[in-house]
Amino acid sequence: MKKKIQIAAGFAIAAFLVWFLFKDTNWDEVGKAIKEIHWGWFALAHVPLLMSFIFRIVRWKYIVNSVTPTSFRNLASATQIGFLGNMVLPARAGEGVRALVLTRHTKVPFSKTFAFVALDRVTDLFGLIAIMLVAIFAYRPELAVTIPGATFGLSEDIVFSPTTYQTGAYGMGFVLFGIIAVFVLLYAQKAFILKVVQAVVGVVSESLSNLGVRLLTQFAEGLDVFKSPRDMAMAIVFSLATWMMPVLFFMCTLKAFGIDAPWYTAFVMQSILSVFIAVPGAPGFVGQFHVPVVITLVMIVSGINIDQAKAFAIINHLAQLPPIILSGGYFLFKDGFQLTSLAHEGEEMMHEEGLHEIKAAEENEKDTVER
Repeated sequence: MKKKIQIAAGFAIAAFLVWFLFKDTNWDEVGKAIKEIHWGWFALAHVPLLMSFIFRIVRWKYIVNSVTPTSFRNLASATQIGFLGNMVLPARAGEGVRALVLTRHTKVPFSKTFAFVALDRVTDLFGLIAIMLVAIFAYRPELAVTIPGATFGLSEDIVFSPTTYQTGAYGMGFVLFGIIAVFVLLYAQKAFILKVVQAVVGVVSESLSNLGVRLLTQFAEGLDVFKSPRDMAMAIVFSLATWMMPVLFFMCTLKAFGIDAPWYTAFVMQSILSVFIAVPGAPGFVGQFHVPVVITLVMIVSGINIDQAKAFAIINHLAQLPPIILSGGYFLFKDGFQLTSLAHEGEEMMHEEGLHEIKAAEENEKDTVER
């Protein structure tokens, strides 16, 4: 029942966002903007798009191969099928699918391959944080930030004062730096960080302190996968490279549409987009992709035609679907898998792993009380 509610909520969010953004769209203007695309720049945009797939696989290689050496081909299969699952299935089912496909290829237990996926998502954060920091410190408006009401068919503009924006941006920057510091310290000084968390959070709540320590301990054990700082450094390097690729993609497509935008526009766009798609929604991120892209353009590019911004969002979204569908579909066909079967089995195995974690945590707490 819970899953059905999540799926229904995802479709409802997508439907609302699409209606909210496109209800007053001038489709003749959208069509005109599409006809005027510079297709050379648009074709060039697909180079970083395809490179992002390769960098993502190489990043995961430094995690998986440090424990269980496997071929690039097996990692590519698991990554692209999982990516396809995240794109076409609800509730981000692709994460479990990726772990399951790697288990099928390598015979490594699902609990371990799912840990590889979780750790990959952690290293993924380093690249995302870097992109966000560039966006935060590069885009510093001195005047009010205005989103024209016509963007969403509203009678009044949405206005943020520069003070509000800058306070929020710098606050976010501080939080992101803090996250990086915790990651680094947890890897280098695990015992020290756990003691600090236990002491500080314990002042508020002992149970909350125990929960925090347990979660950080599990995370630290995941970081122990890296046998050397070099492996971790390389994973972070390829995380940075992976996240730069969609930024370059947007830079090229801005040129393709003839939009004269500041250099940091693509960084801001990717940052806002990442926040929107972090929330599980409908398959394909419909609506969740389009709204942040349009918001970025009307917020940064003064005087941009709103229908041109909507055309930009539509074409950029459509452009990213074929490579994901084709690459994921290719590996599904070659390996004889069915995506829905993988998703169902992966969900069951993730549920079983969750029950094991809860049972283990309860036993640890019981042992602590007895001692």
